[in-house]
Amino acid sequence: MKKGLLALSLLMTQIINAQNSSQQTNPSAETKDHISSFQEDIASPVIKADRLFDFSTRVEVTPQSPGDKIYYMTIDANDVNKKKKFTTYKKPFTISRTTQVQAYAERKREKSPIVTANFNRRPNYWEVTPLSKVDPQYTATGKFALIDGIRGDIDWKKGDWQGYLGQNFEAIIDFQSPQQLTQISSTYLQDNKALILMPKKVEYYASMNAKDFILLDTINNDIDPKDEKVHTKDFTTEILPTEARYLKVKAYYSGKIPGWHQKTGGETYIFVDEISIK
Repeated sequence: MKKGLLALSLLMTQIINAQNSSQQTNPSAETKDHISSFQEDIASPVIKADRLFDFSTRVEVTPQSPGDKIYYMTIDANDVNKKKKFTTYKKPFTISRTTQVQAYAERKREKSPIVTANFNRRPNYWEVTPLSKVDPQYTATGKFALIDGIRGDIDWKKGDWQGYLGQNFEAIIDFQSPQQLTQISSTYLQDNKALILMPKKVEYYASMNAKDFILLDTINNDIDPKDEKVHTKDFTTEILPTEARYLKVKAYYSGKIPGWHQKTGGETYIFVDEISIK
């Protein structure tokens, strides 16, 4: 009986060794497919243009491997209810509206993931003058990010917010001509783990000459600084129709890091994005 078991054990060992040897020298079709897929991975192309533009901007799509073919598609407000298709990219092109550009690369019938980029025509031709010093780490796309019509989302690490450390935020907007104001709003973000807190309050002022400003309204913060969730808040006011060429926005610094925070005593940020009127 023992001899029989020993013989069976030796036979099984030989079979297993033979299978292992076969797998090492002859990869399965599945393994070959995986290797082929890995070798044929294609990088998405790069789409370049001014993210915010005045009248028009030049769009260039570049493959990351010179031999790849590029296909692209544009979508703007005039394309509602239209069925769009990808077309071969041959040379840079110009857009004059807020536009989404999609593109992918192709090599030997293998396609890269589709990459998407959004380019926005300025919704106005206002001027904005920040009176506070923006933190170099958090400039967004520059001062016009405050009035470009593009709202930053809750993921502030994308870089859509302007950050002001240890100070009030203050800016003056020049509408270029008198405007009738009935609603004013500015948006702020809080992430207390990252030392970003809501302003204590926000004040709105109006002027016709950029010197004599009249206080229109004050909006107080109602979000608890201890709340560890990430919040965005519109500090919005409805006012009686008021004519003004200039608008001043002033958001008040919440102060140094409170004692309940593990980093107590340091400075906190104000994060602001979009200032708008109606």
